[in-house]
Amino acid sequence: GTFSSRFSELVGLSPSAYRRAAIEAGVQAGAARLDPCIDRKIVRPVRNQEAPPAHPLVA
Repeated sequence: GTFSSRFSELVGLSPSAYRRAAIEAGVQAGAARLDPCIDRKIVRPVRNQEAPPAHPLVA
């Protein structure tokens, strides 16, 4: 579907592969599980950012 296609494009893995890799990484690192809503907030790509200045600002 559209979600899977866009997710794969942004993350580089299918949602299923990402979920498996995240679970395996968490188990290997002994990481505490986060609530899904917090996890989504952390890994969510930020799309609405201001573009960086073309030239560095000089003071």
